[in-house]
Amino acid sequence: MSLLHTIQRGIARVYPTAKRWLYRFHGGVFPSYHKSMSERMPIRELALPKKLFLPIEQDGELLETQVQVGDRVLKYQVIATAADAEYVRSRSVPVHAPTSGTVIAIEAHSIAHPSGLKSPCIVIETDGLDQAGESPLNALTMNNPLELKQLLREAGIIGMGGAGFPTYAKLPAESGKIHTLLINGAECEPFITCDDLLMQHYPQRIIQGALITAKALGAKKVICGIETNKPAAIEAMRSAAAGTIVEIKTVETVYPMGGQKQLTYELTGIEMPKGKHAVDLGLLMMNVATYAAIYQAVEEKKPLISRMVTITGFGLKSPFNAEVLIGTPFNELAELAEPNQTIRYPLVMGGPMMGFEVLDNQVGVLKTTNCVLANPPQQQEMQMPCIRCGECMDACPVNLLPQQMYWHAQGHEYEKVEKLNVFDCIECGCCSYVCPSHIPLVQYYRHAKSEIKEIHAEQKAVELAKQRHEFKLARIEREKQEREERLRQKKEAVKKQIASEDSSKPSSENSSDSAKKPNAAQAAAARAAAAKKAAAQKAAQANAPTQTEPTDDDLANLPPARRKAIEAARKAAQGKKTPSTKGASASPENRTKAEAGSTKDPKASAKAAAAKAAAARAAAKKAAQQTDDSEQTKQEVLQSPQKTEEVKKDPRAAAKAAAAKAAARKKAQQQVNEQSETDKNEAVKPATVPTEPQTVDLTETSAHTSPALEKEQQRKLAVEKARQAALARKQAQKQQALEQDAEQQTKQDAAQSVTDQPVVDKRAAAVEAARKRAAARKAQQQSNAEQGGDS
Repeated sequence: MSLLHTIQRGIARVYPTAKRWLYRFHGGVFPSYHKSMSERMPIRELALPKKLFLPIEQDGELLETQVQVGDRVLKYQVIATAADAEYVRSRSVPVHAPTSGTVIAIEAHSIAHPSGLKSPCIVIETDGLDQAGESPLNALTMNNPLELKQLLREAGIIGMGGAGFPTYAKLPAESGKIHTLLINGAECEPFITCDDLLMQHYPQRIIQGALITAKALGAKKVICGIETNKPAAIEAMRSAAAGTIVEIKTVETVYPMGGQKQLTYELTGIEMPKGKHAVDLGLLMMNVATYAAIYQAVEEKKPLISRMVTITGFGLKSPFNAEVLIGTPFNELAELAEPNQTIRYPLVMGGPMMGFEVLDNQVGVLKTTNCVLANPPQQQEMQMPCIRCGECMDACPVNLLPQQMYWHAQGHEYEKVEKLNVFDCIECGCCSYVCPSHIPLVQYYRHAKSEIKEIHAEQKAVELAKQRHEFKLARIEREKQEREERLRQKKEAVKKQIASEDSSKPSSENSSDSAKKPNAAQAAAARAAAAKKAAAQKAAQANAPTQTEPTDDDLANLPPARRKAIEAARKAAQGKKTPSTKGASASPENRTKAEAGSTKDPKASAKAAAAKAAAARAAAKKAAQQTDDSEQTKQEVLQSPQKTEEVKKDPRAAAKAAAAKAAARKKAQQQVNEQSETDKNEAVKPATVPTEPQTVDLTETSAHTSPALEKEQQRKLAVEKARQAALARKQAQKQQALEQDAEQQTKQDAAQSVTDQPVVDKRAAAVEAARKRAAARKAQQQSNAEQGGDS
């Protein structure tokens, strides 16, 4: 010890903060260690527990079980391995049976984890025999890193200082990359003394394990750091390291001296930069318990099935250290230490600074469990607002800004927390220990880390989805271009083929083809003209249906008015035919020409016949109307002689009756004129319904009639029928309107006559009623006559 160091120690007795001058790294605290509670007791031999709870999930990876419920297992037997047999992508190690027994369950069980969640476990009921099976470890020379890595993986050795990272994954695969091997014997956490007892009782295991590792990795130097509050361990380690390359160094008793970066800086003076690992600097540090397990695996062929554990706390009467099987329940160990009272509070895995409470006291011991702490709950200090004293900043061993990280974490400003290097925080708890406001700063930092990890995972998923979408779009575009290219190549191939075929044809074939083309065109034109002519003939024949005259039997069955109309029409037709007959006899040549013309032009013949039929119908209707008027007048005179005399006696009523008759005759004349106009229009369209038989049979079906032409003819007939029905409806509407006008006029006249001569009103009403009846009969007769003419 140098003179300067002695002076600093003297000042530290008066000014406690001066203790920080005694070591190299920044910050640190000096808590009450309470190590003597368990250190003064020897290592206890324990009986086998009744049950063992062995987790089979490591680093988020579920191992494959090699046993089933009901199987009997032996000590050292492999009961679970990683799915990756070569451990290329895996960061897990096999699980071995700590003792012999029976597998009674493979189920989810609480484990020693801060989350308190359950994890799949193999539950073994021990049989008390402790029967060992064949060791799964192979005998290797350990002359190179690969052999050592393989042995450490098969033995299931992980970092036993608290990190729990697989040891084989920390080692480099090439020799010579590590020049200095470091042994961590600081054990700075209060209450914990398992490493101290291990160095006191098994120093040879630690030293030999370090030498085996140094030989395999090619390290030239080995340094062991032990705190000054472990004099017995320091003496034992120096004795075991005598004559070897192992150097034993004492370091100041300060928390957290056992941190990897802090102890490395203290032993070597090398400060690890951000984002770098010790292996990158040629350094490798492991815990004393890890080196002891390496020695047992290499020399004794024993996998890691147990470890040294401290069982201590204010709630126990007899704290102790013991070699405990992996999977032993916490509550059984606490009961062996004689608790002061029944333990109804959660036990703590680890020390008071970095440990955590377990959710269930029946959780099993893990390979990283170094202490089971039973401290009864104490009154918690009330959290107060931050007073910005800066004590947390002075105590931080990583030289961070805890106060600023707390403010941003409390405000959920995780980007700013990340920029303040929150992931460099080792969660040692120094800031919370010195905070006068009793703020649990470490809890805020842990929460911020988890939130930042989740945000990064979401961003990574989004980026991956974006990349996949862009790749999909690129693939679709590439496939589209490939299709277009294949189509273009096919088109070019077809064009080339056509061009080659055209060039291979002889010129004679080309000339003969050109000569044949006009002949084919002429033949096609002739066929089209013939088809068109045949269609026109068929249309003319189909649109000229024949009409037969009614026989005497048919006339006898008709009403008298209709029969008289038909006879009048016949007489009128005969009268029209007489001059034409004379003309025809006087000039037979003209008649021959007309017949020839009609024979040659069936359409003109159909038009002439239609015109004659329309004229005949008009004459017949007019004659029938005149006959009906005369008969109606006679009947009215015969039926009402008294009314006639009364009308004669009343000149005013007679004038009204005469006016009504004149209006009725005028309306009848208008109807006749309209009917004649209609007939003329029908005569203009000879393709409708001709009334006389034609000299040429137009209904004869041609041999060249097509279905399309027949459909067209049917359509025309349907259109004509619809037109005639519309005309009939229009005439009926006109007649109804006339009757309504007459009725209205009659009502007005009746009202006026009531005011003038009330006695004469009855007569006028009788006259008007007779007139209405006559008009109704007349309308009925006209309708019957029209129907007969149409039929």
